[in-house]
This record gives sequence, C-alpha cells and structure tokens, in this order.
Amino acid sequence: MQRRQVLAGIGGATMLTVAGCLGDDDRGITLWTEFEEAEEETLEEHLAAFNEGRDNELNAEDITDMEDQLNTAIPAGDGPETFAWAHDWLGRYHEQEFGYDASDDLSIDLESEFTADAVDAVQWEGHTYGVPYASETVALMYNPDLVAEPPETIEGMVEIMDDYHDPANNQWGLSYPPVNPYFVSGYLQAFGGRLFHEDTGELGIEDDEFIEGVELLQDSLWEYVPEDPTYGSQIAPFNDGNAPFAINGPWQVGGFRDAGVDATLAPLPDIEGGSPTPYTGIQVWYFTAALEDADEETFETIMDWAEWYTTNEDVIVDNAERHGLIPVHQEYAESDDIGEDIQTFVETVDMGTPMPADPRMDIMFTTLEEALERVFNGSEEPAAAMEAAAEEIRSRWE
Repeated sequence: MQRRQVLAGIGGATMLTVAGCLGDDDRGITLWTEFEEAEEETLEEHLAAFNEGRDNELNAEDITDMEDQLNTAIPAGDGPETFAWAHDWLGRYHEQEFGYDASDDLSIDLESEFTADAVDAVQWEGHTYGVPYASETVALMYNPDLVAEPPETIEGMVEIMDDYHDPANNQWGLSYPPVNPYFVSGYLQAFGGRLFHEDTGELGIEDDEFIEGVELLQDSLWEYVPEDPTYGSQIAPFNDGNAPFAINGPWQVGGFRDAGVDATLAPLPDIEGGSPTPYTGIQVWYFTAALEDADEETFETIMDWAEWYTTNEDVIVDNAERHGLIPVHQEYAESDDIGEDIQTFVETVDMGTPMPADPRMDIMFTTLEEALERVFNGSEEPAAAMEAAAEEIRSRWE
C-alpha cells in the first residue's frame, strides 16, 4: 500500500547545522554508514542541510564491521532504517528478508532519474530495496612527488616500483589490498576469466584464464606490497608518502589528500594479452526491514532522505568533486564539468563489469580471499589454491 505523501522540494535545502550521532538506546531515526573519515565529514554537512527546519532529525551512526552488526541488529529489531553500502548485498538481503520493498512508496521514478545500471542495481526479483547514489571502482593512484607520469602498462609500473621498493627503509612500491577479491578483480579477470559467471551461475575461479590472473598478481604486483595483507597495513605506505602507487577506490581519495599526499588518478595499467576488468559497484541507500513497523514520521523521513540525497545537486557534486564518486543521476552522469577525478573513474568503470548481487557471492568472496592469501603467503600454488577454494565453495552452496 502507498505510504508516501508526495515529496516536495527535493533540491532545496541549505547547509547549516550538523546532526549528532547517537550512541544510546534512544537513537531516534537513524542511518548507518561505514565511511572513511573524509566521507563522514561530508555526510555530516549533508545531514545538516537535510535536517534544517525538520521537526524529526535524522541521525547518523558510524559503524565498525557493518556487515556483522547488521546481521545481528536487523533480526533483533535493533537495526537502522537505512544504511549505505554497495549493491552486492541485495540478493542476500532479499533471501534473508532484511530489506524493505519500496516499489510502491517512492515519489520519484527511478528509471527517469538514474542510469539503467543504477536502477538495475537496486532491484531484485521485482523488489526495490534502495535508491542509488553513485558508481565506483578502483583505479591507479600515484604520488606526483615521486612519479612524473602514470604508467600505461604493468611493465612500466614495475620499473617505477623497482626504483622505490625498499622495505628495510620503510618504502614500498605499491599500496594495494592484495587478496581482497574486489580490489584485485581487475587483474584476476584481465585475461577473460571471471570469478562468477552470472549467465550460468557457475564459478570461474578454476578456469585457466582466471588462474592466469592470479599468476599475474603473484609475478608482477604482490612482491611490492607490505607483508600484512590487511587494509590498514596496505594503505599506510601511500598515505605516509612512502610508496609511489596505490590501487584503491574513491572512498580513499579524500583520506590520502588529507594526509598530505596529492593522490592523482589514472586508469589501471594495461597488460600484454589482456585488459584490466575490475568489478564495479553502485552505492545505495538501502531500506531495511525496520521500516515495516516504522511510524509514519520515521517512514517519511527515511524516504525523504533517500530521495533528497540521491537527487540533490549539492550532494551529487560534493560526492564527485571531494570523493570521486561517479554520479548515476542522469542529469550529471554524462557531465564534463565534474572534474578530472570523475573522468578517470568513469574510464575505469568502462573497463569493468558490475559486481554480481547473487546471494552466494558472500560465501565465494570469503573463501576466495582465504585462497588468495595462501598464494600470497607462498603456501600454495595458484591452480591448487583455486581448485581447493572451488570445492569448498560448492560444498557450502549445497
């Protein structure tokens, strides 16, 4: 049943005050994020604009380990009414009944407002579980104090990394989460292999083309990153000015620059015999099952927020210019006025392929990451690691 009143004045807010985060049980109307610090600061500004003049303010909570927290909070009825994340959780949340279908509640027409890929990303089996606000992927970042021109090929990148890589003196060639399937997908899939074949629903990690991608990482990039594959350890060298390159996403651009590194963007370097094919994601304000029993004021606030945030010019331009988030609103998606960062990320997105939202991807990502770490640590060869991972994944899918 239609629960919405017609939304008025989508683009008309003024930035004034910041809504505070709530940490107690009386958290009010709440959204959750797990943003980097620079993105969180921008969100606070946008919340201030949205809340100006409203009787019921929307509050933000910065969450650590969002996935685990949601898996506990939503079934217990303690979860947020909305949260921000990439579209790849959609299928799983549909199966778990964690989402709220807003197909009949939105005042905006998604197909008229957003790009086709973005509209597809928020829908699953006829249900609409959120509103899209940006597209993203990873790109090459270089420190112009150390690198005059970005390399066009992996071979050129290796030459530069060789000049700087000296772990004994706290210098590395590359900052790059080396076993996270999302971050390394561009090179895992560079020779035509795929982690997952959406058309058939079959794994692709045992295919020769995919194993060739693992070997590329092993032979060309992994020796230049820190030994600890965790995210924090991997971003530190570039963040501290001790690495010429990073491969990361738009969420990290502001953090690098705030640290004093003029992170400059370039497309992923090409490789002989292939082409980088990174996973791309659509960022979404998800609607959660908490909306099923929400009072009218709460429900209206959440719908207003999702529609305002995703269509407001100040928000769209801020996210693009300050964080490199690629607009998916049709009016801005093809704009040449957003800036060089966006143009680079658009070029990289054009190389890529949308991340599948199949609910089985979660199991696959976790097991694949463990297998990649074994190869990274030198305890297993690529083919054997992928074969073992595929066997485990299929057994867990059954």
